[in-house]
Amino acid sequence: MRNGKNDIRRILRKMENHESLAGVDLRNLYFSCMDFSNLDLRGVNFEGCRLTHAIMEGSNLSDANLANTNLMNTSFKNCDLSGALFKDAVVGGADFSGARGLSSPVKEYLKSKGATGL
Repeated sequence: MRNGKNDIRRILRKMENHESLAGVDLRNLYFSCMDFSNLDLRGVNFEGCRLTHAIMEGSNLSDANLANTNLMNTSFKNCDLSGALFKDAVVGGADFSGARGLSSPVKEYLKSKGATGL
């Protein structure tokens, strides 16, 4: 986030228009209750974000960085999560029903932290 407020406006405009956010750096931002459904989020860096109660349904989150992110009660239904990182993520109540691309160890980690739909 180089330009602060202007970058946030640009990102929100892209979300509203369902444009790709692939590769965008969104570290440490607060996106609780936001709707990211059906977006191209490949390689997005969400590290340290607060995404509680967010909707990611149907999005492509392959290779996204969700480490150290608060994902409580977030919906990842039908997402592509191939290569996504969840190290130290808070996932209690997050729904992964129909999600694709998660390895067995990642699924076990998410289940152990309270995620559902795995």
